[in-house]
Amino acid sequence: MIGKLDHFYLETRHYDRAREFWADLGFSSDSEWGEDGHRACQLRSGEAMLVLAEAESQDSCEGPTVVFSVDDPEAVNTRLAGSSAVDVTTPLEDTHWGTRWIRVRDPDGNVFNLEARPS
Repeated sequence: MIGKLDHFYLETRHYDRAREFWADLGFSSDSEWGEDGHRACQLRSGEAMLVLAEAESQDSCEGPTVVFSVDDPEAVNTRLAGSSAVDVTTPLEDTHWGTRWIRVRDPDGNVFNLEARPS
């Protein structure tokens, strides 16, 4: 079902300062995209990876999200459809960045992404 911890997704209201924070911790940018007002980048340090994204407004900023990789998103979606213990907040769908994902929420309200990269 879940292959590995893929990366953390972090939204920030202070994109440039957050980039500097992570750079000082040893993370370097693999790629960057977006426009002023909604920029994002993929950062790496050794095996650790995170996606840093500029919050769409000063009032909205999602907490960190753990992203797990899955090999067979259709099988995961089918399995979760019959679960009473897992709150599926976003059923299997294609993302605008080229992956497929399912978003789930645990009993404490924490959101996790189960994401499949293109083969």
